[in-house]
Order: sequence, then C-alpha cells, then structure tokens
Amino acid sequence: DGLARVWRADGRGEPGVLRGHGDAVYSAVFSPDGKWVATASKDKTVRVWRVDGPGDPVVMRGHAEAVYFAAFSRDGSRVVSASQDGTARLWTVSSARLQDILRTAISACLRPAERQPFILETADEAQGGYEQCERAYGRTPIETSAVRGE
Repeated sequence: DGLARVWRADGRGEPGVLRGHGDAVYSAVFSPDGKWVATASKDKTVRVWRVDGPGDPVVMRGHAEAVYFAAFSRDGSRVVSASQDGTARLWTVSSARLQDILRTAISACLRPAERQPFILETADEAQGGYEQCERAYGRTPIETSAVRGE
C-alpha cells in the first residue's frame, strides 16, 4: 500500500504511519540510535523518516529501478541502498538532509546547471525542479536551451 508502519515493541497503541512512497515498500530499518527509519521502495526512492513522526522524510533519488534494500552505517551517518537496476548507492544522510533543506528553504530558483551539482539531481529532475520552482513564484521558466547555454 506504499506505507510503512512503526509499531511499539510491546504492542500497545496505534502504529505510526509513514506516508509518502508512491508504491510498495520493500524494506524498513532503524538507525543505530533508533531516531530514524530508512525505507526502500518500488518507487525508486529511499526515504529517511523521523521515528517520532514530525516533518517530511528526506527523499533520496537516483536509482533507475525499484530499491529493494536500505541499511544505515554503524554510526548512522550513511545509508546504503541496493536496487533492481544493479547498483548500490551510498548516501550521506547529512547531505540528503541538506538537499531537502535547499529544495524547500530558498526563494531563488536554482537553474538546472546549479541544481545538479548542489542538490545532486539528475538532468531531468533539475529541469523539472527549476520549472516547478519558477511557476510556484508566478514566473515563467527560461527556455531549456537558454538555461543550458546552448
């Protein structure tokens, strides 16, 4: 159903529901300190959630196919993911949090050429994110060829 649930080990109370994946969730794992949960999904993303619920998850994009597995490093600073696309990716959690903050905290819209190295988006994600940002501020995005300097 695209949801992950966090249950109390003693079975009391209702589980916390982690909503956001667009398809089946294949794995969920706690961070070593127990404050975070990483989920891997058929929607090609890994998401890192606060166990206590507030806030949006950090979304890690980059796999071309379903992500079957995610795990935290011993110190909790990194997440490794394995995908059907035949790749494993190593994510630095603090970098992913920075990406998320940059996407939501700035009022200036980074152009695709800036989004790719700073927010670590693919070319298509960078273009789409740029266009979405400009429209959100009531502006017309610059033509793709002008943005890329072609």
